[in-house]
Amino acid sequence: MNAFRRFGLVAVLMASVCPLIAAEKPWPLPPGTYFLERIPPPPANLGFRDRMDLRHSVAEQAQAEAADIAKAEGFVQFNVFAFSDVLGPKFTAKNFPATAMFFNRLETTANGPKNFIKDHYARIRPYLAHPESIKLLITPDSGFSYPSGHATRSWLYAQVLSELAPAKRQALLDHAAAVARSRVIGGMHYRSDIAASRELADLIFHSLDRDPEFVADLGRLRISEWTTK
Repeated sequence: MNAFRRFGLVAVLMASVCPLIAAEKPWPLPPGTYFLERIPPPPANLGFRDRMDLRHSVAEQAQAEAADIAKAEGFVQFNVFAFSDVLGPKFTAKNFPATAMFFNRLETTANGPKNFIKDHYARIRPYLAHPESIKLLITPDSGFSYPSGHATRSWLYAQVLSELAPAKRQALLDHAAAVARSRVIGGMHYRSDIAASRELADLIFHSLDRDPEFVADLGRLRISEWTTK
């Protein structure tokens, strides 16, 4: 293969890969310490609030029916298209490919501060910390408990989707709350993990809402897939 053909092949490969790389590049956010300073620490181990967390988890699991547990398992592989319960059965990755890429990038963006806080506090998940009281009812995730990644994404996604479908705002937020509650039912998180996740989602959203690149990208997404579907 001569040099020109090799160059052409490399150019084709780079052209096919670079859009995917760009789609996964996170939007800029403040450093992890910015979020750490604004999210309260988790309850102290065996302190009053920690015991209240435990009681709440036990009560949630005791009240959960088979349908609640099945739904919690369904949310384990959570992505933005879980909101098809609100936005309708046509809301799929096949029908909204640009939306799928946008929210994949949003997940990558949110993972930065979420993982920073998780690793800083290293709170053990409920089913591991209290195996005598909390059951593992769903497929487990690795990592720490505080805050919840699923709940952070669900509330962040609900806020961004509300910009695209404002008439559905309350239903989207209600669905995000259901996703968050499912993590308590499954034994993966405490109530305080969920509360911290909502605060974190709010902070991330407000930071992104001030970023010109994010605002422009959201505007392009709105025009490309949300004004004609």
